Amino acid sequence: MQRKTAFKIAFLMLALAVAAICAVMLIDPWNWLNGDVDTAAESTAFPGVEEPSLQPPAEPVSQQPFNVLILGLDHGLDRPEDGNERSDVMIIAHIDEAKGRACLVSIPRDSYVNIPGYRTSKINEAYQVGGPELAVQTVEQLTGMDIRNHIVVDFDEFKWLVDLFGGVQVTLSEPLSDPKLGNIPAGSQVLDGDLALIMARSRDYPTGDLERVRQQQMLLIQILYKGKELAAYPGAAWFLSVAMEPLETDLTQDEVIRLARGFAANPVVDVQGGVAPGRTGSTGGASVYFIDEAKLQELVSSVQSMCLVPEEFR
Repeated sequence: MQRKTAFKIAFLMLALAVAAICAVMLIDPWNWLNGDVDTAAESTAFPGVEEPSLQPPAEPVSQQPFNVLILGLDHGLDRPEDGNERSDVMIIAHIDEAKGRACLVSIPRDSYVNIPGYRTSKINEAYQVGGPELAVQTVEQLTGMDIRNHIVVDFDEFKWLVDLFGGVQVTLSEPLSDPKLGNIPAGSQVLDGDLALIMARSRDYPTGDLERVRQQQMLLIQILYKGKELAAYPGAAWFLSVAMEPLETDLTQDEVIRLARGFAANPVVDVQGGVAPGRTGSTGGASVYFIDEAKLQELVSSVQSMCLVPEEFR
C-alpha cells in the first residue's frame, strides 16, 4: 500500500510539473488563451494514462440534461474487495450543462427496495450482486430516472482524488468526534483525503445515515467546485486524465474534459442536494429505510423538470 501511495504522489507531482511548464510556455491545451498558438506537442510519458484530447469538441456532452450514478464502495484502506462490494454511497447527479446546474439525489444505503432478478433487500446489495449494471437498473426502477453513466470509487480512490484536488473546503458547525474513525474540529477548514474520508464514512450524527449522506453531498459539491476552478488552467486535460485513471466509469475521457470545460465557462455553477424521502424501520431483525415512493416522485419531478431540490428534501 505504501509503495502504491508513493507511486501516486510521484505521479501527481509529474503531472503538475508538466501543467506548470505548459503555463510558463503559454501553451493552451483547449485553445482558450490564444487561438493562434500552435498547441501541437509531443506525447508526454504518463505511464498507464491515456493521452487526452487537448482540443476536445466544443459541443456539450448532451443536448439534454442527463443523470450519472455515483457509487462509493466499502472496500479499500486494507479492507479486501472480497466480501466488501456493497455500494455504501449512492448519489444520482442530474446535470444540466446548458443552465450550468446540477442536482444530487442521495439514496440511503439501507433503502429497502426490489432489486430486479434478485430479491427485495437493501439497495447497497445491488452492486455486490450484479455490478454497476444492476445498481443502475435498480435505481432506474426505483426513481424512474434514466441513468446515462456511472462512476464507481472506493475508499482509497476517494482519498487520492481529494488529495489530488488539493483538499476540500468545508465548514462544520459542530465538531465530529467518531471513536471508530477519528475527529474533525468545528469551523472552516480544508480537509485532506484522510479527514474527508472520516467525514464521508462517519455515522456519528444524531440522524445517523441520513446526515451522513448530506455530508457526502457536501464533499462532492466542493470537489465539483474545485474541478470547475482547476478546469480553467492550462494542463487541465492532463490533470483530469490522471484523476480519471483509477475510477471505474463509462464516461469517456473527452466527455469528462468537455463537462469540466463547460462548467468552467459558467461564471456561477449551482449545485443542490437532496435525500430520497422515507422513514427508518426494521424487517427480519435488520434496520432498513423505507422509501416514501410518492414523495420520491415529487423530488424526482422537480429535479428533472427544473433542476431544483425543494427545501423539504434537503
